[in-house]
Amino acid sequence: MINGDSVYDFDPTKLSIHTRDIGLAGIEVYDLLRDEYNIQIEFGDIGNILAYLSIGDRIGEVERLVSALAEIRRRHQRSVTDMLSQEYLQPEVVISPQEAFYAPKKSVPLEESIGEVCSEFIMCYPPGIPVLAPGERITEEIIQYILYAKAKGCSMTGPEDPDIERINILEGDYCHGSLVQ
Repeated sequence: MINGDSVYDFDPTKLSIHTRDIGLAGIEVYDLLRDEYNIQIEFGDIGNILAYLSIGDRIGEVERLVSALAEIRRRHQRSVTDMLSQEYLQPEVVISPQEAFYAPKKSVPLEESIGEVCSEFIMCYPPGIPVLAPGERITEEIIQYILYAKAKGCSMTGPEDPDIERINILEGDYCHGSLVQ
């Protein structure tokens, strides 16, 4: 994993487990571990969970985690057909974030925002990286990601509407970075 260029070191205290291959979002596995097995891990996102191992953890606790994960796979595994295949969506930046943040805006229903320019942040936590930032074009793919993350139980932060039923967009028509009157 260490390539001398972009990966400097490996942290043996962090255990990252990919969950999408068993048809479960990481947040679903996180909830199962907490609610059914009384195991608290660091976080779950759309496709992974992260557990920290420390000097205070004994081999029995690690075995308990591994056993719980095996049982979750056996009892809860689903088809990967309905899973998102990626977590990163390449944004189309239409205008600078600063311009978009201070520009006139209006609130519209989420599903009616496709093709518009976003004027606020929308982040899925964890990991807290923006799905949308001010100045980025809203696409069908982004809307599907937001709806999927909400359905899986991810905490969505940033927008004025905490339920993300509505989203703030720029007023006027924006095409290739300039306002079209």
